[in-house]
Amino acid sequence: MRGPYSHRSKPMGLIDVYAAVIPELEFKPVMHVFYEETVLPIKDGLPKFKDLPGQAGGSGELLPE
Repeated sequence: MRGPYSHRSKPMGLIDVYAAVIPELEFKPVMHVFYEETVLPIKDGLPKFKDLPGQAGGSGELLPE
């Protein structure tokens, strides 16, 4: 990696920029996705989806904290 972005091929010439490199961006997480695959459990009171929310094409299944 040569910078604060992803070099993976993206449609329409888009690239990913990591939010942590934009100091002015106020980031407040609202959920965890693909939590079934987590390595470190997180106890923060946010919803933890097995895969994705239903509106995003996932099962919408929530996992316990």
